[in-house]
Amino acid sequence: MSGILNGKTGFVTGAANGIGKGIALELAAEGAHVVVSDLASAEKDGLAVVDMIEKAGGRAVFVAADVTSQDDIDNLFDKTKALDGHLDFVVNNAGIGPKGEIAESDDKTYDLAMDINLKSVFRVMRSAIRLFREQGKGGAILNISSVAGMTGLGTAGIYSASKHGIIGFTKTGAVEGGKDGIRVNAILPNAIKSKLLEGSSEEFLKLITEPQAIQRLGEPEEVGAAAAFLLSDKASFITGASLPVDGGYLASN
Repeated sequence: MSGILNGKTGFVTGAANGIGKGIALELAAEGAHVVVSDLASAEKDGLAVVDMIEKAGGRAVFVAADVTSQDDIDNLFDKTKALDGHLDFVVNNAGIGPKGEIAESDDKTYDLAMDINLKSVFRVMRSAIRLFREQGKGGAILNISSVAGMTGLGTAGIYSASKHGIIGFTKTGAVEGGKDGIRVNAILPNAIKSKLLEGSSEEFLKLITEPQAIQRLGEPEEVGAAAAFLLSDKASFITGASLPVDGGYLASN
């Protein structure tokens, strides 16, 4: 397959389902050699994504990784680079969405959310920047934040804080990496179709889509299309940006 990512190799975390799956499919459709990464417990779903990519004429492999483990992250980098001898992009998508107001939340929930949602982004970015500098050819990092990273989300304070942090790392990484040709950007999704929303009532779906200018659920592949652009050379002068893929939620709230 050929496209705007032809010849590029990289990985997507949390790619067995949902937004991560949509990103992996779109990157492969644009010619990238994609490592679909997720927890070992999600291997079946991850391999199904690989199968979809291969049947469409793309290239992909599955590599299990727990993003809270530095050893797993190191292994993910090693196996991805070994595919074609280079690494061109990484996508930080893995995350969880704890609910609850600050006054109702406990330390355990906070620690877990920050470990998965934010510390993993720090670790992957650190490893990516080091490797990109070693390779000497630049590279692209894409972090999946959320509209909750730009607003106060009263029903999920910890989640919102972690997504704000991702935007902070995105901006700082862009400043630090620019001189080395390393670009760092973020995508801010809102209501996107996922397993979590399957079987939801029409009333609930209306509640989460009504604040958007485009009042429907987004498709994971629509996030993927934005990701493919930001990781491609067509976005070579874009860094430190946070791109909403939110149906106009931030424009109207």
